[in-house]
Amino acid sequence: MTMMTLTEKETRNFEKFRTELARISKKYGVAIKSIGGVMIGEIADIEYSNDPTSGDLYPEILMWTEDTEEV
Repeated sequence: MTMMTLTEKETRNFEKFRTELARISKKYGVAIKSIGGVMIGEIADIEYSNDPTSGDLYPEILMWTEDTEEV
């Protein structure tokens, strides 16, 4: 498996996300198991799958920030 090389900012953001995810997991009683599916970057627009009975939660990144800069 190839390891991702992250900037310091991306590493800090991941840690903040992980902490916030733990908080909202406790609040809503929902835990996520993700192995190799983490995407890191500047996201401009995102939605998640909407089928709680499937057991799946996957992102649909509608636009990365760098894509908005080119427009």
